[in-house]
Amino acid sequence: MRVDAQASRAVVEADLWQQSDMLSMYNVMEVPGLPNGQASLVEGLRAADAKGATLALKDRGAGDFGIAGGQRIRLSYTVRLEHDKYPWPAGMEEVSYRTDEGMMATGAALFFADGDAPVQAPIEVDFDLPRGWQARTPWTSAGDGDRFRVDSRRELISNALFLGTAHAETFDAGGVELTLVLGERYRRSLPLFVDLLSTQLASYAELFGGPPLSRRYLIIINEHASGDGGAFASSFSQFVQGDADERNRVIWGYVMAHELLHFWNGLSIVPADHREEWFKEGVTDYLTIVTLARNGWLDENLLFKRLENVPRRYLIARYAQNLQMSVRDAGKDKQPNRQLVYGGGSLAALALDVALRERSGDRVGLPEFMRALHAEFGKPGKTYALADLERIAKALTGSDFSGFFAGTVGSESYFDIRPSYAALGLRMDSFAEEMFINREPDASPAQRARFKAVFGSPAVR
Repeated sequence: MRVDAQASRAVVEADLWQQSDMLSMYNVMEVPGLPNGQASLVEGLRAADAKGATLALKDRGAGDFGIAGGQRIRLSYTVRLEHDKYPWPAGMEEVSYRTDEGMMATGAALFFADGDAPVQAPIEVDFDLPRGWQARTPWTSAGDGDRFRVDSRRELISNALFLGTAHAETFDAGGVELTLVLGERYRRSLPLFVDLLSTQLASYAELFGGPPLSRRYLIIINEHASGDGGAFASSFSQFVQGDADERNRVIWGYVMAHELLHFWNGLSIVPADHREEWFKEGVTDYLTIVTLARNGWLDENLLFKRLENVPRRYLIARYAQNLQMSVRDAGKDKQPNRQLVYGGGSLAALALDVALRERSGDRVGLPEFMRALHAEFGKPGKTYALADLERIAKALTGSDFSGFFAGTVGSESYFDIRPSYAALGLRMDSFAEEMFINREPDASPAQRARFKAVFGSPAVR
């Protein structure tokens, strides 16, 4: 892949074995002005066989092209690097954008792959970049220059890359190699990032009973008003609004901790389909709150604010957005239904943690549940479904959880979280979108002990 000096175009030349009759650009999202999403920014796509004869390509839309498979092919095409001009549903941090120091892009915005068959290893990517630029990837270096070895199609397509001059730092955290690529504004915040990432990584390894599938990760941080982020197979891309300091760590630190946890829940433990998107996002959100509190990044005041946001998001989805589908069904169209997927999923995660503890006499909670799930499903190519969640919960407690999941995420009716908060010795008062959580003075010793077992003793670091 060759990037021109203005970083306006990338020319890709590919040599691959095409097994099936479908050539595809993955994760294509239609947006106004781009009827075929990222594929609409591809120009001059040409395919030839091993002898150089042109092969016919039939545009099937959405980044798919029919082609005669079962042979070695050579592709050439140009990608217009103007993705940041368009309103992507998940944000440009999950597609591609440019800065004064280079460009971030996902593999899915740059590369085609066999649409119906796994790419056969070995995979190598060689970058030809403007003077002074370097390629920062989560892949393995394959010698001098910007050449890399890639382990699978998933690692090729589902990863964020940064090509440019931005500062990078690599460090080891519990056997996991992290490379941070920092936009210029955030270089002085490096110690804050490293401290939080190291602490959270250690907590997650303990929580899940081991490391994530990958041992090498790339994290790209730049400035943008959205303050959002996106996680990929072994990388994540994050925006920070303004400076990154201790005062606004409650925002950027939360996003960073959430995306980091996805390396386990979502990328090592993978749902079978969109119906468990609530578990991928909601459980990650809830466990982010729990671990930040236990590690001292949230004091009790900030913890309660976070816990107030959980039912508020769910209420906004149900009554302001009037989303009437179940939390499970909301995952089919995650971005428009984001408040229901995240808010409803977080409520279900908190309620599950409480239910596991109540039904087991406080022997087990969500950490033990996640450890069991990771032990069984934290393997390449293995996915879980709702029936697996029900089975694991029953194995841990001896109790049938099918009714619990039907009520929390399978129903279209409003789910009341107040009994779950009460079981933690907390009281929630609310009016319309206003939520206030405080400790219940009359909480029993068991309820107070359960709160401490979940959140530790939150204090300012």
